[in-house]
Amino acid sequence: MVLTQDGRPLGHVATSLGQFRTPFAPLTPQPWIWLVVVWADGVKERAVEDYPPWSYVAEIRQGYLEWPGTSRTDRAGRYQIEWVAPEQAHAERERLGIRPEDS
Repeated sequence: MVLTQDGRPLGHVATSLGQFRTPFAPLTPQPWIWLVVVWADGVKERAVEDYPPWSYVAEIRQGYLEWPGTSRTDRAGRYQIEWVAPEQAHAERERLGIRPEDS
């Protein structure tokens, strides 16, 4: 996904989906979603975990991401989402240097 403000691309966000199990429901896998943001200047944020009530997922589904900012960068704000075509997603991840271990 491309993060934009006023039509300008300012970064990308990649997501990964995994599963975990809890002691309270050991036979039921729970989804585990991570987001990794890479800004246009190449700064890669640490992965952020989303969990119920799935705040980030809800925002993305509505076409935006409210980024809180971090101690590394102060890029807090609301970003619009532009989807990358599925057939281009892998190439974009490689170009941006997003690896499975980032999440």
